[in-house]
Amino acid sequence: MAGKEATLVLLDVGSSMYEKYKQGGQGKEIRRLELAIDCIGMMIQQKIFNYKNHEVGLVLFGAEDAEDGNTFYIQQISAPDFEFYRNVTELVKHDIPKIRGGDIFDALDKSVSTLDDHVKTKKMDKKIFVLTAGFGQTEYNEKMIAKLIKMIQKVDVKINFIALDFMNEYDVELDDPNKIDNQELLNDKMLNAVYESQEQSINSNLIYYMVQELRNHMRIFPANIAFELYSQFHTKQMQARASFRGDFQINDQTYLQVLIYKRCTEERLPSLKKHSAIGEFSSETNRNIVRNDTIHYNPEDPNMAPIEKENIIKGYLYGRSLIPVDSIMEEKMKYQCPRIFQLLGFVERSQIPRHYFMSNVDMVVAVDSEQSQKTLSALIIALIATKKVAIARFVGREKASPKMVVLLPHKSKSYSCFWMIALPTSEDIRHFQFQTLRKSTPNQQIAVASLIDKMDLEKLPNQSGEPEELLKMKYIANPTRQYFQQVVMHKAITRTDVIPPISPLILEYLHPEQRVYNYAQDAIQRVKNAFKFKVNEIKKPQDKKVFWKQLFDEQTTQQVQQQIEEEVVEINREEEEMVNMFAKQKLGFKDDIIEEIGSVDPISDFKKMITEKRVDQVDSALQQMQKVIIGLVDQSVKGSFFPKALECLKEMRKACISEDEAPIFNKFLFILKDKYNQQIFWAQIVQQGITLISNIENQKSSVTADEAQDFLNKEDNKHQQMVDTLQHEEEDLLADIE
Repeated sequence: MAGKEATLVLLDVGSSMYEKYKQGGQGKEIRRLELAIDCIGMMIQQKIFNYKNHEVGLVLFGAEDAEDGNTFYIQQISAPDFEFYRNVTELVKHDIPKIRGGDIFDALDKSVSTLDDHVKTKKMDKKIFVLTAGFGQTEYNEKMIAKLIKMIQKVDVKINFIALDFMNEYDVELDDPNKIDNQELLNDKMLNAVYESQEQSINSNLIYYMVQELRNHMRIFPANIAFELYSQFHTKQMQARASFRGDFQINDQTYLQVLIYKRCTEERLPSLKKHSAIGEFSSETNRNIVRNDTIHYNPEDPNMAPIEKENIIKGYLYGRSLIPVDSIMEEKMKYQCPRIFQLLGFVERSQIPRHYFMSNVDMVVAVDSEQSQKTLSALIIALIATKKVAIARFVGREKASPKMVVLLPHKSKSYSCFWMIALPTSEDIRHFQFQTLRKSTPNQQIAVASLIDKMDLEKLPNQSGEPEELLKMKYIANPTRQYFQQVVMHKAITRTDVIPPISPLILEYLHPEQRVYNYAQDAIQRVKNAFKFKVNEIKKPQDKKVFWKQLFDEQTTQQVQQQIEEEVVEINREEEEMVNMFAKQKLGFKDDIIEEIGSVDPISDFKKMITEKRVDQVDSALQQMQKVIIGLVDQSVKGSFFPKALECLKEMRKACISEDEAPIFNKFLFILKDKYNQQIFWAQIVQQGITLISNIENQKSSVTADEAQDFLNKEDNKHQQMVDTLQHEEEDLLADIE
């Protein structure tokens, strides 16, 4: 379960916090207060997006206008929001106070009491963050500190002390009471530490004394380490709920009671709601929401009369016909499958490669029963010993789609479980058609194989030479979600529509690590030597999609005016067609449907029959177009109708590609070749490159790209002479015209 937490942040706002942060190195200069505010802002951002059950409060100490002379509450403990985040970022703009710093221990004493009063009997973790440079004076002595330590232990609050140019000599690795030498070394370093002021020295000794007494309740971090920790992206906490509870069937006699939890799942961006900018501003999320109303209507109805939702049913394509299916029929047609989790068998682990994993990872554990836990653990240990995995059939709920899953055995010191991942079936495999590649040489094959092995992310050697896996999901954040959070926080502060640049932390996830390239440098050079590379100039397509702004910027005023006039004519034409259709409906006239391809404008008739949605006329249109083409060729006098027949043939080829009728066109082209192989018409087909439809253009075709090319290339010498004669006749004709 995602834990609840109450956090109180104590921020020193004395004048020492406005000085330069000295541990920042030679890079960008930053003040201590700015770094502290960055840390707090990062923490609030993580709380807003990832920890819905966390509450945060902010206390300033060392402020001159504080009622008690030290502490000043600017945010009561509550769920953090964007207004809180905005207020924190504006703290740096306040006037510099006269006092150097606040009393750390007085602020800590009051904060522990405040946190305890807020939580009371609630089941919440209690945390306090202290950010200071340690310049504040204090009236606390060791006796008062001892009393404070007892209260911290009683309240059970965790304290994270973030020091800015303060307590730099403290080393958490040396602070180990079991290692006497290290502990003595750390004590000497802390006692001999040199500070800018006496106040820092006193505060350092008291804080070090508290850390020694509160080893399980208090930790010290340098500011740069704290900022690095909070700048790292956190994973979102999810409440652990079992998605499946039931029997795991091993065989007909053996059943195990198991629970299935989500191990990892696809991260989705939160849904956004539109709020009206016209209405009065309100911080309430349910005010001024823009709601969209959807109206359904028949596109052939000129009055656009609304259709009620209950009068709309689904339709599925069966071939080219649209078959209506209501909800009752759809429910009956669904595959009825009972809820089941059944073991099918075992296979070698090597037979299930990693790229077979299709979906999220689930965790299968036994219920809280000694017998079930022992049985499941025995099965897991046996599979690990034999290097095998289990294959099972899983149906999570009634009438759900069955899945074939792999169960990967896993055993650690504290628990044993199966990782459950869905596997693909034959229906999930997609065969992609690519053009034939050139034959590679053995040297090229060896070079590419070496490059693949060198860039294997599962076996990349680390600094000690041992293989390790990169890009583990446990350490990789979703860059899309992280950038979304960055944009939201930026807009919360600036209240503008300007999109910020991507954070460098996010860019690190989008680029492979440099050590991958360094390790594969020799293999990369071998590939460069084995292949000849050249720059391929990408030509801009003529029909490139452009936006309206780009279109108007490129066109002149005259072109824009001409386009507007053409659009007006088109709108008038559409309105006239709608009026005519409405008149036909009122007068009882039957709408015209082209049923036959004429010889006057066969291409136009063919297009109308192909695109007709009310009646499936594709087969009829293709059969009629074949007859029209043959008729035009046979009726031609000295090739007078050949150009028209060729245009019809080209249009038929396009339609066969778009309508998945490639075999019909290929068969017809063989008929034309057999009938007109020794005539000028076929020579013109060869000249214009009208060949068979390959399987690259349409998957229904059984003709390869090479076979389609050879179909026109393999001609006899006599036919080639006819092509040459045809070209000479065209040149002579052009010469006569000139």
